[in-house]
Amino acid sequence: MKRIVVAGASDQFYGRLQQAVPDAADRIYRWVEQLDGPAVVEAILALDPAAVVLGPELPPRLALALATEFDRARPDVSVLISVPPDSEVVEAALAAGVRGVLSPGGSRESWRDTVVRAVRVVEARSASSQPGSRERRHGARVITVCAPKGGAGKTMLSTNLAAGLAAAAPRQTVIVDLDLQFGDVAYSFSLKPRHSIYDAVATPQSLDLTTLKVFLTRHQCELYALCAPDDPARGEMIGPEAVAEIVSLLMAEFAYVVIDTGAGLTEHTLSALDVSTDIVFVADMDIPSVRHLRKVLNALDHLGMNTQDRHFVMNRADSRVGLSMADAAAAAGITIDVEVPSSRHVPVALNTGTPIILGNARSPVSKRIWELVGRFADLDDVNRKSTRWSA
Repeated sequence: MKRIVVAGASDQFYGRLQQAVPDAADRIYRWVEQLDGPAVVEAILALDPAAVVLGPELPPRLALALATEFDRARPDVSVLISVPPDSEVVEAALAAGVRGVLSPGGSRESWRDTVVRAVRVVEARSASSQPGSRERRHGARVITVCAPKGGAGKTMLSTNLAAGLAAAAPRQTVIVDLDLQFGDVAYSFSLKPRHSIYDAVATPQSLDLTTLKVFLTRHQCELYALCAPDDPARGEMIGPEAVAEIVSLLMAEFAYVVIDTGAGLTEHTLSALDVSTDIVFVADMDIPSVRHLRKVLNALDHLGMNTQDRHFVMNRADSRVGLSMADAAAAAGITIDVEVPSSRHVPVALNTGTPIILGNARSPVSKRIWELVGRFADLDDVNRKSTRWSA
């Protein structure tokens, strides 16, 4: 782990930060010089930190000004700030490029999670920019599909999105199943994988692109899948820090990386979002789903995860449940990009293990999914009839 520089910190704050991240305590450097003028930003950046923590001893206006300067000079360095979570400064901090907030009254675990996540983002981006096998593909899209609660149709959407992108970019699309305990990507494609993401993480040798490709499973529609383990216990053994590394490696090989996630915001999902270019949010037509989506968006904004392009999909949009599309959009505070209708063909496709755009390309659901695919790929040269596939 690279150096972490903390400035504007009391002895108590500095000591607590070291206790929160004990495995990096010897890399936490305390800046004790004056903190005024642009020269101080250059001096701190000369230490080549992964993260800069602006402590609570700094006046909020000075902390925000410094955060802006750090973000302008080195956007690859994560800046964290310590302010009360209900402070009006938080919103301004996020606008200044701050990647995380350390609440003065927060738990040691929450501090650790925030700091480690910020550092992992820097390390993953650094790894993806290295020459050779870790060189990031120009224009690679990492599309993470999220849902605020289970049952919204997230896996149906992510697998069909991946199949559509594979039609646009054969052998250049991979889907990663991050629903590590109960993932259904393999089942949705009728795959019988010999390996899973657990095998990639548990490999005794250093994980590189060549090794990682061994654990991918190929589907006949010219896409690859990194499947979830069959045993839920193995899913619990996969640390969130491995996710960013795996995704960064896949970005070096594939034009599109689609990530199916578990419900809600898990640590694994947050790690994936850190290296994503796009987020597809899926909700369905009920008040809990819409309200949970609003909470997820607020949480991501609070964490500073607002640089990705966001796409909003309403599933079962034609359901007559006493809630209009306008009401749902207003409750979530969003503009809906794609409306996917209900169809009996969807459960048939799931039960047969054939994504609906492969087995029933003319259905209204498939047409809407193609609209979503078109947000990421040029479909002018795609013959959608050719995407039909049967086991």
